[in-house]
This record gives sequence, structure tokens and C-alpha cells, in this order.
Amino acid sequence: MEELEEAKAMLGQQRYQEAAAVLDRMLMANPGKDELWYMRGVVSLKMRSYDAAQDCFERALMLGRKSKYYQIKGMAHFELFEMEEAVEAFKDALKIEPEDPTTNFFLAVCYLFLDDPRADLHIKKAHMQDGRKTRQLLLNFYTLFLKDDPRINEVQRKRIEEKLKAIK
Repeated sequence: MEELEEAKAMLGQQRYQEAAAVLDRMLMANPGKDELWYMRGVVSLKMRSYDAAQDCFERALMLGRKSKYYQIKGMAHFELFEMEEAVEAFKDALKIEPEDPTTNFFLAVCYLFLDDPRADLHIKKAHMQDGRKTRQLLLNFYTLFLKDDPRINEVQRKRIEEKLKAIK
């Protein structure tokens, strides 16, 4: 599977069209390979082709029921702010890998958006499973979504940043 490694390298280099072409060729020869459908879905997601990405993830899931397939499906829904669908995908991922901190983290974030009290449970689970990774995910989330939000004043911003620094 040299070609698969080549496609992964292209994905890492943000050469999405080229990676898609390699994966499409591979899928024509091997349509029953779940990992290829998963990777093609990831490329489609990076290209913001959400319907194509979801189709690929569904095909991957039909061929192989893996946590990472549900997780990326949830991420695609999350990017579109389809929180209920994201929650279902993340819950399906946790049925397979209940101790995954990343899935618990993103499920907690979805629950926050839905104003669901289960957010607290899943953020605590994520932190217990891998405190360092959860801290990094929180920092990334803060940087991407909250840091420059004009609705957050300077006092609130400093308080959030202090709390993030204090997380072990």
C-alpha cells in the first residue's frame, strides 16, 4: 500500500486534489477497503466537500465498524454545527472505545452547544483519561473559537486563560 502512504503524505502537505486522485484510483481497484473510504472521506472533509465526506464515512462504516470512522463522521457534523448528528456519531465511537479522550472531549463540546448538562461528565472523563491531551484540546478550542470573540471582555479572557494554565 505504498500509494496509501503517498496519499497520506499529500494530505499532510495539503495537496488535497492530488491525494483525492490517488485514493480514487485505489478505490476503483479496491472498493471493499474501509481504510481507503475513510481516507477519501478525510480528504473530502479537508476540501470542505461535506456530503462527499459523509458518503465516504458511511461506506467505511459499512465495511468496518471502527471508532475513528465514527469520530471523524462526528467531526464533519461538528464543522457544520449539526450538533445532534455529531453527538450520535461520537456516542457510537464511544461504544467501541469508551476511554478515548478526544471523543469524550468533542462530545462534551457538542453537549455544551446543546446546553446539555452531560457536557460536564464527558469533559471530566476526557481529563481523567488523558489530562495533557484534554488541556491541549481546550487550549486549541479556546484559541480557535473564544480568544478573539468580541463578546468576551478582557477580564473574562484573562480568567479563562488563567484557568486553562492551571489545568494539569
